[in-house]
Amino acid sequence: ALMAGCTGATEKIVKSGDTVSVDYTGWYDNGTIFDTSSADVARQNGIYDENMTYGPLTFTVGSGQVIQGFDDAVVGMKVNESKNITLPPEKAYGEYDPSLIQPVNMSMLLEYNITPHVNDTLYYGIRPVTVYSIPNNTTVMIDFNHPMAGKTLHFTLTVRDIQPANATAT
Repeated sequence: ALMAGCTGATEKIVKSGDTVSVDYTGWYDNGTIFDTSSADVARQNGIYDENMTYGPLTFTVGSGQVIQGFDDAVVGMKVNESKNITLPPEKAYGEYDPSLIQPVNMSMLLEYNITPHVNDTLYYGIRPVTVYSIPNNTTVMIDFNHPMAGKTLHFTLTVRDIQPANATAT
């Protein structure tokens, strides 16, 4: 007898160009969780942010909307499949570049009502940067590296939905 429903042949598998929704939790080598799509996981780990909307991350595979390691990892996965990945810096936020520590005039920050302190995260446009040091009262050394540059990142990913690239909306 023929079986109705999904058979192996029609099961969707993620390929480049597809739009996928992925639940994820990310942590550093030391086990500290830094990001998650789950409000529950965020609460359990003390990183819950009431201004965040939790839920699966949706992106088009291979389009550069997410870090390269995410793009690479989801290819070949099926709906509700999970996997753990470890991303070296070059597949995540890049190697740490000491030359990206640049002097900024203190008066510029004060103009924006920012009183800098070492290790503060400031936003340069939408880009997070870090106050590296304050050598004197006119200069602030700003680290323009991404805060996660040079870090190895670990993620658990679960594919929740796959919209094939060639599917047309009806």
